[in-house]
Amino acid sequence: MNLQKLFLTQNECYKEGTTMTLVGIMVHSTGASNPNLKRYVNPDDGLLGHNPNNNHWNQPQPDNMKKCVHAFIGKLANGDIATYQTLPWDMPGWHAGGSANNGYIGFEICEDNLTDKTYFDAVYQEAVELTTMLCEQYNIKPEYPAVICHSEGKSLNIASNHTDVMHWFPKHNKSMDTFRADVAKAMGYVTVPNYPLLKRGDKGDAVKTMQSKLNDFGYNLTIDGDFGPATETALKDYQQQNGLTVDGICGPNTWSALNNQDE
Repeated sequence: MNLQKLFLTQNECYKEGTTMTLVGIMVHSTGASNPNLKRYVNPDDGLLGHNPNNNHWNQPQPDNMKKCVHAFIGKLANGDIATYQTLPWDMPGWHAGGSANNGYIGFEICEDNLTDKTYFDAVYQEAVELTTMLCEQYNIKPEYPAVICHSEGKSLNIASNHTDVMHWFPKHNKSMDTFRADVAKAMGYVTVPNYPLLKRGDKGDAVKTMQSKLNDFGYNLTIDGDFGPATETALKDYQQQNGLTVDGICGPNTWSALNNQDE
C-alpha cells in the first residue's frame, strides 16, 4: 500500500475537531469518471499534480455540500496508485448521509469508466490493504456489518440511497463478500459464515458469493445473483472435480470446500 497523509484542513468537517468510537469501515466510490486523486485532494504535494479546476474537497463545503471522507484511493500524477488519508481515522466524517458518519471510517475509490480491469485490480488491492490495516489497528472484524459499502449501509438504514460500490465491483467479478474475504485472508482471520442452502432458481447476495467463489476456480460466471442453468452447470462440474455429491445444490459440504480451497 502506498499510504500518504494530507488532511483536508479547510473542510468544515475537519474543523469540527470531534472524535468518535470506531465500529466499522464503509467503502465508497466517487461516481465520476476521474481516477485522479488531484480531483479531490489538495494542495499539490508534488505527487498529486495540479488541479486547475479548483474543485477539490479541501474547502469548507465542496460543491456546496457537506462532504468529507477519511481517505481517497486513486492515481497520482505519474499514474501510480496511492491512498491519501484526508481525515484522522477517529474523526466523524461526512460520507454516509446517515448515522454511519459517526462510527464508520469512510473512504472513496476514485472511479474511471468502470471497464479498465488493470486499474480496478490495482485500486481494489489497495482498498483491501487499507481495510486490512484499519481492521488490525482498531480491532474491527472483517465481517458484515462492520465492513460494508455504501449500498449495504442503505440496507441497514445507516446511510443514504447510493449504489456504490455494487454498480462497479461485479463488473470485475468482485463483490463486498469477496472484499471481506480478501481482507480476512490478509489478516489471517478465520470467519465462520452461515451460508444458506442454494439451488437453481435462487437469487440474492449468497448466490453472488457462490458465483464469485466458483469464478476463483476458472468458471467465468456473471456475478448477477441469479442461480440459473450456467451457474448450476458450473457448480456440478466443481462438485465432480472435488469429490462432492454432484447434485447442483450448494449445501454445507460444497460451501466448506469452496471456502477452504479459497484460503
